[in-house]
Amino acid sequence: MKRHAHAFAQWLWDGAPNHIGRRFLTACLWPLESLYRGGLLWNQRRRRNRSRMLPCRVISVGNIAVGGTGKTPTVLWLARRFMKNGVSVAIVSRGYGRADSGVAHVTLHGSTQEAARRFGDEPVLLARRLSQVPVWVGADRFQAALQALAQHHPDVVLLDDGFQHRQLHRDLDIVVLDAACPLGNGRLLPAGPLREPPAHLSRAHALVFVGKAHDAVACRKVVEASGFHEKPCFRAVPILGGFFKAKTAEEVPFQDIVEHPCVVVAGIARPERFFSAVRAMRIPCARTVAFSDHHRWSALEMRSLLASLRVTKARWILTTEKDAVRLPGPLAERAVFIRMDLDFGADSKRFEEFVMTAPSSSGTAERNGTGEPSHAACSVNKQG
Repeated sequence: MKRHAHAFAQWLWDGAPNHIGRRFLTACLWPLESLYRGGLLWNQRRRRNRSRMLPCRVISVGNIAVGGTGKTPTVLWLARRFMKNGVSVAIVSRGYGRADSGVAHVTLHGSTQEAARRFGDEPVLLARRLSQVPVWVGADRFQAALQALAQHHPDVVLLDDGFQHRQLHRDLDIVVLDAACPLGNGRLLPAGPLREPPAHLSRAHALVFVGKAHDAVACRKVVEASGFHEKPCFRAVPILGGFFKAKTAEEVPFQDIVEHPCVVVAGIARPERFFSAVRAMRIPCARTVAFSDHHRWSALEMRSLLASLRVTKARWILTTEKDAVRLPGPLAERAVFIRMDLDFGADSKRFEEFVMTAPSSSGTAERNGTGEPSHAACSVNKQG
């Protein structure tokens, strides 16, 4: 049921706006969209003056639309650039899809499936890729960040998916958008994919447009609608980082992948994009299977997929890196994930300089939640 609802939402939000069926359904959802807008504005007014500051620099990477736009790869890219410059960093995430909401340090003892259940799939992915960077999760991002500071003393806290989480003050708000369709159909939930109106992008300090397909007109409209003319915008494209076994993270040569048919599985926001990318690499697909984002596998689904491998004579289950950490053991043994990275190309140096040198805006924040004034945000510039 959840899978069908997800597919319907993608059809409604991403399709041609002049389709008569989409126009009718979007109009029917207008009352719910209005309720969502009212609740959003009330909640933001209520929490406007409750932002708490940390005694270090905080950089948020988020988006304005539901679904995958490249937030996690952007966090990975930033963490690596900070480490390269001798700046210590910690990552704080809510941990969507996890079994608990309390504050926890992401550890990778035991199976990644169990870790994903405890901490969420994206935090586990980040911890797996960045073994030297502490990753903390919690519905209360401020408390999670305090724990990270107390135990690891980072110079910078990266807030993953933090644009809407305004209770934690940040020095930089970076918003990641889909370069092909930055605002979807332009409507708020549930009539469209937007979490906030486009005008709220004015809170951001920079926009990052991600994707090989680039709609210059749509991107320009985003800049105009949000009053972003005086703020920096950057471009990045996804690039292939390789194929790896889900169980061991051992790299698999591309030739081993294309020599046999694969069952392609994706439980992400836009699975069709992943399927199209696999086909573009000319990988033989015996079957494609789509699930909703942060999907948890049932025993029946696991048996069904193993049966598909036998029936189709497929050698591999081919999946995304985020899905790979959630796979049950019997599936992980047959699975290979595709690792994708971001390439900022000509914008790489400019983006790095921006995040390293952008001035702190901490003077507008209130207190750190302890009753004492917060420290000023620390500099990320390290002396050689």
